[in-house]
Amino acid sequence: MASSSVPSLWAISLEKASHLLDDQSVKRPAVLSQMDKQPPTEIPKGVTLPVVLQQRIEQAMQYDDLHAVLAFDIRDVAGAIKAAYVLERCSGQWTMMKRFIRLAFIHRLTPPNATLPLMLSADALPSASAFDELPLSMAVYKSIERTLNYRGTTLVLQRGNNCGYRIGDHSFRVMALDELPADHPYRSRYKESDPVIRWGDFTFPSSTAFLTWMILVQWCAQEGVEKRQLASVYVWRGDSRYQSLLTLDDIPEASMIIDYMDEHSSPIDDARRRLILLRGTAPTDTVAAYLWLRNGDIRLYTTERDTAAAARPLLARHRLEQQVLGHVRGAE
Repeated sequence: MASSSVPSLWAISLEKASHLLDDQSVKRPAVLSQMDKQPPTEIPKGVTLPVVLQQRIEQAMQYDDLHAVLAFDIRDVAGAIKAAYVLERCSGQWTMMKRFIRLAFIHRLTPPNATLPLMLSADALPSASAFDELPLSMAVYKSIERTLNYRGTTLVLQRGNNCGYRIGDHSFRVMALDELPADHPYRSRYKESDPVIRWGDFTFPSSTAFLTWMILVQWCAQEGVEKRQLASVYVWRGDSRYQSLLTLDDIPEASMIIDYMDEHSSPIDDARRRLILLRGTAPTDTVAAYLWLRNGDIRLYTTERDTAAAARPLLARHRLEQQVLGHVRGAE
């Protein structure tokens, strides 16, 4: 993958071709003919366009380590152009989506007979224009949206009015930076490529955090999936052990932290919420487990009772293992 901030002639041509393929008035053969005329420094002599595209796709897949979670059904050169464009345009954004895909698979949001890597049809990938109209993280989601279904409702991202969007039965809004108060904790880390999201009374620091939260909290009761609350304990929000959990950022690579805020919480509630995902994103994970923190309350949720032990190392580090897991079977 090129590291220069200046795009190569090939990258420019790929983007142009992707946009032209969105234009129904332009015939695909004409686009492909133009692609064949690229300079020899970009397409080596004697190498056909499909081979070059396959090389670009493979480079992008390796760069973001996607082979374990994604595969593409590519039927023609036009499909290869779309796949190469989406992969390269989203380069660097796939880390969070890989975790999302694994969680979606565990929660059975993917097709009933699906396996990992998840097969995507190149023809169903988002158009190039979608990347001009959406934050990049949400455009990445559109790459897999057609494979997701929750209790009979497709989880396709639809655009509404006034920065509003809808997925299934849930509406949410992208917040602009200038909407956040000067002292809002999410203002300093705002990213246009992965913006702050408002869902009801809750504010999330990014769209990827929001989408992952949706799987764990809202799309968690698919047929065949049983979400279990294994433990619930109140330790007071001022407890130093609770505060250390609420503010920690040193977690194992396979774990994940999802912060959000309840903007309409009571005066005695500090409004901060946190999920600490313990299992569900590693390549070998087949179950999900997470801790939920709210105003001094700590709860442990899993998709299988025997995964309670996944919380022990983290809770032990913060001197909370006995209080939270003391009466939970399977936490040994």
